[in-house]
Amino acid sequence: MISCSNPEPSERSSQTYFTALQSGLILVLALNSCGEDRVTVLVEAAEERMNPLSAADDHASEVRLHQALVDHFGFSALGLSTYVFMNRGYVVGYVDSLDQAQAVFETAKSVKGLQSVEAVLPVKQPPPTDVGKVISDSTLKSQIESALTRDTAMVSGRVHVEVLNGRVVLLGVVSGGEEKERAERAAAGTIGVTRVTNWLLLPETEYMAIRSQVF
Repeated sequence: MISCSNPEPSERSSQTYFTALQSGLILVLALNSCGEDRVTVLVEAAEERMNPLSAADDHASEVRLHQALVDHFGFSALGLSTYVFMNRGYVVGYVDSLDQAQAVFETAKSVKGLQSVEAVLPVKQPPPTDVGKVISDSTLKSQIESALTRDTAMVSGRVHVEVLNGRVVLLGVVSGGEEKERAERAAAGTIGVTRVTNWLLLPETEYMAIRSQVF
């Protein structure tokens, strides 16, 4: 089932937000007694962060997602950012039109192996005439990253930040709900931020234990 949710009325002319859920494969593994200890260790490790094999698998999926967009005629010049965490794909960046946003999203959905795809793809707007009062995306991103490090003491690289015309998108995997909420508050409290989309994920021990056993 695929659903597309519209942005707020004030934003409909400039950006589109998509959510899709694709069919997935559930693997059931029969474990004997000699393997129980290993699985227990993997599950405990997943309480804090993704194990290396799961991270490597997500990296491979991210490469496929990025390549699918680069190979598509007309998308390579957009400079879209792609991420995959716990088998969920994300695409963030400016596009030239709503039709192009839809095409980017459909291309991302076609990448095999992803459990879901989500995207924030606002239409690129002309630069403001009063540039002096506008904080650039890159400056705002640096300020938010500093705020996250200062206010939440997060491990470097755990939270990824994207900024699109004042709208902040947070991506990654954090240790728990409290850390996820602190990250959102830190971003929202940064001057110049107009909206925060919090796509931070919490560890899923079942997913990570199963994925590691597949290799």
